[in-house]
Amino acid sequence: MYRIKAIIFSTCVLLSTLMIIALAIGVTFYVYSSYVDNSIELNASRNFLAIVTVILVVSSIIAYIFRHYVITEIVDALIVVAIYWFIVPFVNALIYGYVIGLDFVNALFESVSGFSGTGLTILSDIEKYPYIVLMWRAATQWIGELSVVVFSGALLPHIHRILSRVYVAERGVRFAPTILSTTRRMLITYIILTIIGVFMFMYSGMEFLDALAHSMTGIATGGMSTNTQSIAYWYKTHGYRILVVSTIVMILGALNFVDLYNLVRGKIKEFFKSLEVKWFILITVILAIITIGITLCLLGNSFEHVVIVIYNLMSGLTTTGFQVGDIGRYPDILKILIILAMAIGGATFSTAGGIKIKRVALVLKSVVWSLSKSFLPENVYIVKKVNGEIVEDEDIVSTYAFILLYIVIALTASASLFIILQVRGYNWSYSYIDVLFETVSALSCVGLSTGVTTIFMPLEAKVVLMIVMYLGRLEFLPIYLIIGYLYRKKITLG
Repeated sequence: MYRIKAIIFSTCVLLSTLMIIALAIGVTFYVYSSYVDNSIELNASRNFLAIVTVILVVSSIIAYIFRHYVITEIVDALIVVAIYWFIVPFVNALIYGYVIGLDFVNALFESVSGFSGTGLTILSDIEKYPYIVLMWRAATQWIGELSVVVFSGALLPHIHRILSRVYVAERGVRFAPTILSTTRRMLITYIILTIIGVFMFMYSGMEFLDALAHSMTGIATGGMSTNTQSIAYWYKTHGYRILVVSTIVMILGALNFVDLYNLVRGKIKEFFKSLEVKWFILITVILAIITIGITLCLLGNSFEHVVIVIYNLMSGLTTTGFQVGDIGRYPDILKILIILAMAIGGATFSTAGGIKIKRVALVLKSVVWSLSKSFLPENVYIVKKVNGEIVEDEDIVSTYAFILLYIVIALTASASLFIILQVRGYNWSYSYIDVLFETVSALSCVGLSTGVTTIFMPLEAKVVLMIVMYLGRLEFLPIYLIIGYLYRKKITLG
């Protein structure tokens, strides 16, 4: 019972932290709406503040009741992470429903997509929604991708001892002596990069609020936009400059926080010595060369075609989801290349999703180690290292297991989604490749779309994608917990 109460307390503390941030955003836009005398924005801000306040009061009361119960087991911390990311979208769905009248299922889909950092959306005419909604939508990705745990540790120092184990479960890496100093450095780095992104987007032609929203979702590799056409809307009026700027922001978001911290501090040499930076450049170059060749062969000798396809490829590799053009019209081979890029994803200890570059590097190195062993004497031992760290056989097995699980879930979910769409007669023009693209986009928390995801999609299809986004966001943590519980139960029962 103690452990259950401790889990409830930690979950409510995290939820309260999120609502405090929401309250700050709501107050800001309420004041702004009053100043510009915009009745629509003012009414939306008022409704937003009302529902957020109610949620904050309820979660704070529950947290206060269980304030004496502190998590002591790492397993409980993992459970808190899984439960929190399950509950938050439901709570946020109430906000969307109350403020803009979105029905619960679609509000839940939008919430899961936001907090998972995916960016798939069922909303149309996005630019017509009040800015408080658009900015909170961007904030869900900014907060969700960095993790509320970091915000809690940085903004509420007196509870950092309670959240330290949750942090380890959520991010698992430190680059400072303590959990608290690590979270603060992460948050400072995140804010600095976001501010830089705002100025870059404004330079490329965006208004301030649009620039702020896109910087938040870009650094968070979330990809949600304030316009239905995404980055394409600004590309039409401002040209390649917007593509260059947003690509830089996407890449920054997809890099390891330790590497970003070195970059911000001016340690350029250490930055480029990083294994993940090197591999990111290598993978980018290889995929870009292949993509350029295929694009020139299949889509003609058009510089614009090449640039746009490469842009969408980079959006997929960084798992951001900013999109230009209709990917659904691409030849299947280009879709498959982008699927591969989305599956690989960004760096570990970053806001990006996917399998992650370090895992890919480890697998490829393990193949080399295995082949090398065949040509060496039996008494020779190969020291296995990745990025200067010794790699145990258990690490390699774990990495292979993760990739296998990723592939199994991607294929199972895409097959289920394809069957659902066919049976329900949603749209017979979508091929399995289109559906696989959408599934991998959800599993790697990307947001690029071939057009499958719309508000008219069958309920069952939305549920499949929501489950996939949830699993992708937590890197299959719920599955590991279930398997671990069943295995432990089996051992206990003998």
